[in-house]
Amino acid sequence: MGLFKSLVDKVKGTQKDLEKKAAKMALEQGAKAARSALDLAGDAIERAIFGDDDAKADSKDDKDATSASTKTKDAPDPFAKLKAVEAAKKERAREEKRLAKERVAAEAKREDDVDAELEALKKKLGK
Repeated sequence: MGLFKSLVDKVKGTQKDLEKKAAKMALEQGAKAARSALDLAGDAIERAIFGDDDAKADSKDDKDATSASTKTKDAPDPFAKLKAVEAAKKERAREEKRLAKERVAAEAKREDDVDAELEALKKKLGK
C-alpha cells in the first residue's frame, strides 16, 4: 500500500509541476501574442498616418524585418474601408466636374448653333 501511495504522490507532484509549467507557458505565449498584435496595430496606424517607411525596416534585424513584412502583407489594412470611401468620394467629385464641363460646353455649342442659325435666317430674310 505504501508503494502505491508514494507513486500517487509522485504523479500528483509531477502533475502540479506540469500544470504550473503549462500555465506559465500559456501566460508567456499570450503575452507574446499580445505584444505582437500591439506592434502590428502600431505599425498599421503609423503607415496610415505617415505612409510606408522603408528606413524603419532597414533598422531592424533581417529576421525581424522579413517576418514583420510578411505579417504586415498578410494582415488586412484596418483603414481599407475609409480609404475606399475617400477614393469613391474623390471619383464622384471628378465625375461631377467632368459632367459640369460637358454641360457648359454643350450649352456653349448650342448657343453658337442658335446664333449661327439666326444669322443664316437674317441673311435669308435680308436678301
